[in-house]
Amino acid sequence: MAKALTVSTRVISLFGRIDISDEQGQLCYYGKGEFSLLRRRWRIFDKSDNELTQIIHKRFAIRPTFLVSGQLGEMVLQRKFFSLKREYWVTGGPYDGASFKGNLLDLAFTISHNDKMIAKASEKLISIRDTHRVELIDDNANDELFTVIAMISMQLEKKASD
Repeated sequence: MAKALTVSTRVISLFGRIDISDEQGQLCYYGKGEFSLLRRRWRIFDKSDNELTQIIHKRFAIRPTFLVSGQLGEMVLQRKFFSLKREYWVTGGPYDGASFKGNLLDLAFTISHNDKMIAKASEKLISIRDTHRVELIDDNANDELFTVIAMISMQLEKKASD
């Protein structure tokens, strides 16, 4: 059975925090930012405060680029040039070739790998926080973590452009 997650960006947070909760509102994961002049580093933790992944947002890259390392190995997430909607692809790691794409209004996203949809997300329009509901297609723990990485990366890039 598919699982649903809610990704919520905190309104007031010094360095940034993104919470990911399950359908019952219980915290599953969270991402925390760290301050740096040259790069932004985010770390993703599970509900037991175990660090799972680090995401480094390269500041001076030609296109938005995220260097990811951790439980799923090392990979690079990059945004496509000259696209009306946000579109990213993955290089390296077990999800090499995966992509995640937003719609024209940036209110919905799909995440896929090897022509198979992993998850789909939609933004809640009426919310104090920036909130997305994510529906995972399978009960695969690696797909779930990859979806969390993708959603946090998209939120980081969105906040950087605001």
